[in-house]
Amino acid sequence: MQLKTLFCSSLLFALMACSTTNDIKVMNVDTEKLLYSDAFPSHTEYTIETPEQIYALNDEMKKFIRSHLMFEKDPYDRSRKLLKKLFHRSPDSIRYQNGANLTAVQAFNANTANCLSLTILAYALADEANLVVNFQEILIPEYWIREGDYNMLTGHVNLKVVGDKNTPYKVVWGARQTTIDFDPYSVKKHFPKNRISKDRVTAMFYNNKGAQALVRNKYNLAYAYFKKSIEQEDNFSPVWGNLGLLYKKVGLTSYAEQAYLAAVSFNRDNYNAWNNLAILENEMGKYDEARKIYGFIHKARMNNPYYHALLGEEAFFNEDYKLAIRHYKKAKSMQPKEHEFYFGLSKSFFKLGDYDLSEHYLSKAKRYAPFKDIKDKYQNKLSLLSSL
Repeated sequence: MQLKTLFCSSLLFALMACSTTNDIKVMNVDTEKLLYSDAFPSHTEYTIETPEQIYALNDEMKKFIRSHLMFEKDPYDRSRKLLKKLFHRSPDSIRYQNGANLTAVQAFNANTANCLSLTILAYALADEANLVVNFQEILIPEYWIREGDYNMLTGHVNLKVVGDKNTPYKVVWGARQTTIDFDPYSVKKHFPKNRISKDRVTAMFYNNKGAQALVRNKYNLAYAYFKKSIEQEDNFSPVWGNLGLLYKKVGLTSYAEQAYLAAVSFNRDNYNAWNNLAILENEMGKYDEARKIYGFIHKARMNNPYYHALLGEEAFFNEDYKLAIRHYKKAKSMQPKEHEFYFGLSKSFFKLGDYDLSEHYLSKAKRYAPFKDIKDKYQNKLSLLSSL
């Protein structure tokens, strides 16, 4: 199963304008009729973080800003000092963990957080330091990680400091702009980026929390978060795809189909939602529609090395290790410096009992790993392998 960044009775939705992507029809749906709250009667019992709570600062964070940043008058110097302090508050601060969806206060106090939570933290601190900052969505290729029975599609956001709110240094120009990014790979590759609103980032936060709840089979909590995400920004495509998966999990097939259609109507490049729609159409006996969608998304994904790595993960999960190796090698040939492709090869050869090749590829995974904690993880595995 797949999630996107990371659900009846009669059909109640009015279909509206129709357009096409090649020969695949995209139906725009009446999204106001797609929130079926009666199916999740206890979703209102959960306390969901408010937007204010997500970005709030505590007294320690405010003191941190006053003590370290506010004496810098030039916003560029202030932003560079913020960047340095974020990464060096303590020896073990700012460790990346994909599933750690935290508010700004939680991320400040914790040893781990994911890139969205770290970006929310950076925004909250920068705003307190009177800096003008823009959120940016990095348009990286589709990239998946496995969590249990699910393949989680991830995205990436960062911040750009562009000016100052209160001093004469109103605008930071050109090379003196500061990008705050917790994944150096995305900066190095110079992927395209779009400026996005704070509302969109907040919707991402709720969507992430909902996806985590869905993976844990906490369906009412998942619905509560997905609903909150849609209320924050109702044209955010990934949350509609996730809502579709939730509806499917609880047997609301018609609602699931319409939610997937909403997802692709808002973003026709949401291949994850297309894929889940194709799976559903096939299960509903709409074989021609499913076949067209499968062909469309397969063609679109063939030039993405992470798609081949996803196929490798699926083959590995299904214990077809030779097929997994072929897919990982294809991914590696397209992007030879991605550590996860080498790790995929290492674990596949390990399962086949070829410990020499497993160690060879694990060494390469360590070589290309971007963070020290990931390198340490690979080194621990290398130490275990050498003892066999």
